[in-house]
Amino acid sequence: MLVKCTRSLCSAARVSSSFLHPSNRSPKSFSPPEAETHIRNYLQAGRIDEAASLLHSIFETSSEPTSVVLFNLVLSSLNKIRRFDSTISLYHSMRQSGVTPDVVTLNILINCHSECGRVDLARQVFDEIKLLSLVPTVVSYNTLIKGLCMMGRTLDAYGLLDEMKKSGPSPNSRTFSILIDHACESWNAEMGLQLIGEMLKVCLFPSSITYNCVLAGLCREDKLKLAQLLYCRMIKLAVVQNVVTYTGFLSGLCRQNRLAEAKTLFHDMSDNGLLPNVLTYSALIHGLSLKGKFDEAIEMIHEMCHRGLRPNVITYTAIIKGFCKEGRIEEAQGIVSLMYERGLQPNEVTYCTLINGLCRNGRLEEAVFIFLQMKSENKLSSIVAYNTLISGFCKLGNMVEAMKFFQEIICEGFDPDVITYNTLIYGFCKVGKIMAANELLHRMEKQGLKPNKVTYNVLLSGLCRFGDSDSMSSLLEEMAQKGVELDISSCNILLGGLYRIGRFKDAEYLIHYMHGNAVEPDFLAFSSMLTACCRDMRLEEAKVVIQRLEDKGLLVDKAIYYTILQGFCIKGEVKEAVSLLDEIIIKGIAPSMVTVSLFLEYLSRFGQLDNFVGLLPIIEGKVCG
Repeated sequence: MLVKCTRSLCSAARVSSSFLHPSNRSPKSFSPPEAETHIRNYLQAGRIDEAASLLHSIFETSSEPTSVVLFNLVLSSLNKIRRFDSTISLYHSMRQSGVTPDVVTLNILINCHSECGRVDLARQVFDEIKLLSLVPTVVSYNTLIKGLCMMGRTLDAYGLLDEMKKSGPSPNSRTFSILIDHACESWNAEMGLQLIGEMLKVCLFPSSITYNCVLAGLCREDKLKLAQLLYCRMIKLAVVQNVVTYTGFLSGLCRQNRLAEAKTLFHDMSDNGLLPNVLTYSALIHGLSLKGKFDEAIEMIHEMCHRGLRPNVITYTAIIKGFCKEGRIEEAQGIVSLMYERGLQPNEVTYCTLINGLCRNGRLEEAVFIFLQMKSENKLSSIVAYNTLISGFCKLGNMVEAMKFFQEIICEGFDPDVITYNTLIYGFCKVGKIMAANELLHRMEKQGLKPNKVTYNVLLSGLCRFGDSDSMSSLLEEMAQKGVELDISSCNILLGGLYRIGRFKDAEYLIHYMHGNAVEPDFLAFSSMLTACCRDMRLEEAKVVIQRLEDKGLLVDKAIYYTILQGFCIKGEVKEAVSLLDEIIIKGIAPSMVTVSLFLEYLSRFGQLDNFVGLLPIIEGKVCG
């Protein structure tokens, strides 16, 4: 019996060996089904090179044309393991042997070129499908769409989608999921949401992965209204959310200080059978800390530990950031000590957070000490800490120390960025060294960095502060030549500067420019106009500005009204003063008794009581207490 079993096993082994080692037979002797079987066996065993070698032998020695199916099997396998050069080489051999490709072959080739970033070649292969009188399949379109998305050619990808809608084949769920993934990766999750809507219109149902991808994208982009709408729809459709989605949503709510909603969402997770992970807890702890709810944040850490989760560096850094924001530096440093006790090392973000807190509170010596400690621990991989220290010294007007750290950035092999230069330009403008600020602007450009609106606004602010109108004009010309348009911040800076040096006509011209270029004046712009009008006793103009403010729904400070009221009294225009007084009381801008008392004080101070008494018959009943 044992002998029979042994013989059977040996026989089976020989059969198996003949499939995987067909070299004892000439490839010429294989029938097409046998050749396909041998190649499939090689491929299933992962022996792709031997499969390719056998295929080469068959089409070189066989008198009959080799089946395109055999080529497709090997091409597909080579493509899957990303051997793209071998794929293309085999394809060329196939064409030279006279085998005509089918749609499957060309789809493999489209994918091959797309994965290599040769999307124009992929498009040529796609067009070849039609030239060979073949019909592109949904796979052909999807493969090319994916390649175009990978290269950032979004418009071309959407063009193919439109082509599918008009001429077929109809896009499937895969088509949409490729475009949705790309939209979310490109910080355009709103487009992803629109694509979900398109899917539903054609009765395609997005997967839970697609829904979660868009929801996470919307949260990351702080488009929380849309995120909430999508979240509610997902609940209605019973789409399963995952921990990553909840964490992203919760983090977005915390960033917008919507802590109550974040807490509700946190509890919803447990109700839906999902357990928060370390990142979820860290996000909520970050939100609590930024709102100054440190007791709750610490309680959450205890809850994490109770659930078997270990708070990580991100968790503790979130609390450190909150303490620093509140100016509670000692407690922040205490959390760093606690990290060490629990075997955690602060990372670069932790150190930068602490350095920022110290700088904001004017504790530069301690900030430099932490920086040196960070440097000694080799946790300095970027210029964030340098920029933070430079900012701290600039705010104190200590440009010598600021420039020392600037030079150190270069010596350490880092490149200063736009933030570095903007901060230094601000610092030099603050101390009145405009020439040094200008030199930095030119140095920045020589380094290949493009000044942004912040750069120019900082310089404009410095020039306006010191009333250097000629340099202001030169800078504005330079901005125009470089195509840098004035935004609302630029206009506010200029308005304040022009009014300060009495160039009212130029200020008026700037206001007309704002209207003509769709730069809508904001509260700061109107405040500059009001201040100038009141200072120069152009009180009727001031009232017009107030009316424009109110038309825009902006609140006017009662101090402005009092300034105008005082101005009318100074000018002896008591009737206008009474009219304004009436307006103040009717609108409820200030308590009537307080306002009337202040008004009488103005009249007395500027000798206008007699004029007021003379008007009493006219205004009787107008001013009510």
